[in-house]
Amino acid sequence: MDRITRILGEYASEVDYGDVPSEVVHEVKRRVIDSLAVAFAAYGAEPVVIARRTASKHAAAWGGRIIGTRYRVPPDWASFVDGVMIRYHDYNDTYLSREPLHPGDMIAAALSLGDALCSSGKDAIAAIAVGYEASVSLCDGGSLRKKGWDHVNFLGVGSTLVSGKLLGLDADRIQHALAIYAVPHGSMRQTRVGELSMWKGAAAANSTRNAVFASLLAAEGFTGPFKPFEGEMGFIKQLLQGDFDMSVLSPLAEGRAPRRILDTYIKPYPVEYHAQTAVEAALKLREEVKPEEVEKVTIDTFQAAYDIIGPKDPEKWDPHTKETADHSLMWITAATLVWGPIRIEHYGDVRNPTVLSLMKRMEVRVEPELDRMYPAAFPNRITVVTKNGRKFTEQVDYAKGHPKNPMSDGELERRFHELTASVMPEAQRKRLLQKLWRLEDYSVADIVEDAVI
Repeated sequence: MDRITRILGEYASEVDYGDVPSEVVHEVKRRVIDSLAVAFAAYGAEPVVIARRTASKHAAAWGGRIIGTRYRVPPDWASFVDGVMIRYHDYNDTYLSREPLHPGDMIAAALSLGDALCSSGKDAIAAIAVGYEASVSLCDGGSLRKKGWDHVNFLGVGSTLVSGKLLGLDADRIQHALAIYAVPHGSMRQTRVGELSMWKGAAAANSTRNAVFASLLAAEGFTGPFKPFEGEMGFIKQLLQGDFDMSVLSPLAEGRAPRRILDTYIKPYPVEYHAQTAVEAALKLREEVKPEEVEKVTIDTFQAAYDIIGPKDPEKWDPHTKETADHSLMWITAATLVWGPIRIEHYGDVRNPTVLSLMKRMEVRVEPELDRMYPAAFPNRITVVTKNGRKFTEQVDYAKGHPKNPMSDGELERRFHELTASVMPEAQRKRLLQKLWRLEDYSVADIVEDAVI
C-alpha cells in the first residue's frame, strides 16, 4: 500500500478507548447526542421516508436497526438511512478548512454497525474519535471542491476507519477497506451546484454506506487496489490533482491521541455553515429594522461562502427546494430578517413572497479583509439601508457552537429536547440522554433500543 493508507490503517488499529483524552470522550458523546437530535428532527422528511421504505424491503437476520425502528437490515443499508436522517436538515456539525466537512455524518456507521455487532460504548467512542481525527486532518491537506469533487470523499475515509475499528480489523485489513472505499467511489461536486435535490442530503450517507460495505468485505479477506491514495491513478492525483499536504497526517503517523473533534463546530441553525454568522448578524439587525423598511441589503463575506452559497448560481437567487434554500446566503439572510431565527419549519415556505422580494434588494460581495480571516473565523458583515436613509451594520465572526463561542451541555440538551419532542415522549428523551452521557457504560445496541419510537 502507500504512505497515506499505511498511516491511517496503523493509527486506527492502534488507538483504543484508553488512549482517548477525557475531553474528547465527552465531545464524542455530545456529537452522538447532536446527531440523534437532528436525525429525529428529520424522521418524517420525504427523503428519509423513501430511504427507510426502500431499506425495509431488505430485512436481514443479522444487521443494524434503522434508527427509531426495529427494522433490522444489512449494516450498509442501515448506515445509509441513518446518514440521510442525520444530514437531511443540514443541521449537524461542521469543520471548515481547505475543504469543509460535516464529520458527524460518520456517526451513522457507528450506530448501524455498532448495533449489528453489539459493540461497546467504549469501542464506539474510540472509533468515532479516530474517524474524526482522520477526516478532519484530510480537510487541512487539500481542497476537493476546487477540483470539482465533493467533501464526502474525505468523510468516507473516516467512516471506513470507524467501521474497521468496530469490526476489530487489523492494520492490514483496514488498509484494504480504505482501498475498496477510496478507488471506486469518487463523489462529484455536481451534487451541490444549481438547484439542489434530495441527493444533497444523501451524498454523505452514501459515502458512509460505501465505507461500511468496504469494511465488511475487507473483514472477510477481500483485497483492495494497490496504492489507492498515492498511486498513479489514485485519490490524490485524480481528485486533488496532486495538491495535498502530507504534513497534516504527521500527528497520526506519530500516534498522537485523537483531538481533532475539539476543532469542529455544532450548528445553532439548520443552514449551511458559512451562513451561520449571517443569521446571527441578521438577527441583530432585525432588532433595528423591519423588513418593509428595507431599501437595500449588502452582504460582505469571504470567498468560500461566496462560491458555495453565494450569488454565482442563479438558482440560489430563486430557490424552489428546501435543499437550495438552505444553501442560499441570500435566502437565509432574507428569511432571518423576516422571521427571526431560522427553524426547520421555515423550509415549508421557501417561496414566501416577502422573503423573495427582500432578496431582490440584496448585493453580495467578497470583502478581502473578511476573506483573510477564513477559515480561522467565518465572518459575515451585513449592512441594511432603510427607505428613509438610515444605515445599520452588524458583523459576526463566530457563531454559537464554534470552539470560540461554545454551546454548553445544557444548551445541547435543550436542543435535543426541541428537535426530538415531535416524535419522542419526554420520559423517553430523558432516559436516552442519561444513557448517552454515560455511553461508555452501555452498548450501541442499548442506545438503538432506547431510541425506538
